[in-house]
Amino acid sequence: MHEADPRHARGEAGEEIALRFLATRGYRLVARRLRAGRRELDLVVERGRLLVAVEVKWRRSAEAAGAAGAAEAWRPAQRARAAEAVLLAMEAFGDRPWRFDLVTIEERPDGLTLTHRPGAWSPGGSFW
Repeated sequence: MHEADPRHARGEAGEEIALRFLATRGYRLVARRLRAGRRELDLVVERGRLLVAVEVKWRRSAEAAGAAGAAEAWRPAQRARAAEAVLLAMEAFGDRPWRFDLVTIEERPDGLTLTHRPGAWSPGGSFW
């Protein structure tokens, strides 16, 4: 028996925190860890007819850890795979509008800071 990867556990916890955060803003869960092509979408939520693919990034504070923040952790290669996944998922969900959001969780000495970036990115390559 082997120990669970702590990054996986933190990723799942981050998705749950983000989902609860979004639920308070009127979003409803459609799918969690949706596999599409070579990529997994962290969350797919909806508000009305709008479907939203949500990438969740959790990082320690850049000041505390000396590393890139959560938003910077979502690299171009990851965004390209997300584009593939969203395009495949769009086929499965029919003719509904889509948006791609980013929820970042920054771990700071005084607690967690969540930021929701609606429309953070589009398959055409723009990034908020």
